[in-house]
Amino acid sequence: MNDARSQLASLLAIQDLVLEILAARLVVEGAPGKIEEAEARFRERNAEYVETKDRFETIEADRAARSADLAALEESRKHFQDSLMQVKNQREYAAVLKEIDAVKARIAENEDAILASMDDVETLKTDLDARAAHIETERAIVETERAEIEAAVANAEATIARATARRAELEATLPAALVSNVRRVEEGRRGVFLVRADREMCSACHVRVRPQVYQEIRQAARLHACGNCKRYLYYEPAFKSAPPAEVPSPTVGAANGG
Repeated sequence: MNDARSQLASLLAIQDLVLEILAARLVVEGAPGKIEEAEARFRERNAEYVETKDRFETIEADRAARSADLAALEESRKHFQDSLMQVKNQREYAAVLKEIDAVKARIAENEDAILASMDDVETLKTDLDARAAHIETERAIVETERAEIEAAVANAEATIARATARRAELEATLPAALVSNVRRVEEGRRGVFLVRADREMCSACHVRVRPQVYQEIRQAARLHACGNCKRYLYYEPAFKSAPPAEVPSPTVGAANGG
């Protein structure tokens, strides 16, 4: 092969590696957000569980306190009932009756509250048990998701290391000026420095190339860059293996936009 064809073959391989590295970096960069999303979902479910548990415990504590009050109030009522036998005049009798009525009212209030809370406690207990089971399931799902994300990150980092090393090997076979220019175009074009030439046009920005230049591109006789977007051009049928001219969206849109 001539020098231009050999260099183009290396650039094709490098372009594949660049796209592979970019895709792997997206995995690495997106991992923290995905983990946070999973953990936020768990925190939301757990907050609902904690809120239900707090309501349940508050009602249970109130019921226990009222039950204790009932025992004390029953003792007070018994004491006042016994006092009726010992009053000495109508005024004392009326006073004891008033105390008894007050105790009875408090007993009735506590009994009504305890009865009313029984339905709430039963409903909350059922809800709490269901939420507890769901929380454990959700916790397991989050742990699985985290493990899968971390495994994907490890694979992506290995891909980046391997592709970066291979790129360095390929670049070592190319002229330093070409490598420098490729990296400059790559940086300005979101990783895409090499695109197809098709029907005498750059497939990225759709600017037409001169017929003579197009023939040289078809024959891989010389390296040519698009005069508009500055990306290097190649003719796909001239090579057995070629990378896609497009990049995963949103890069594709940027490339087509010039």
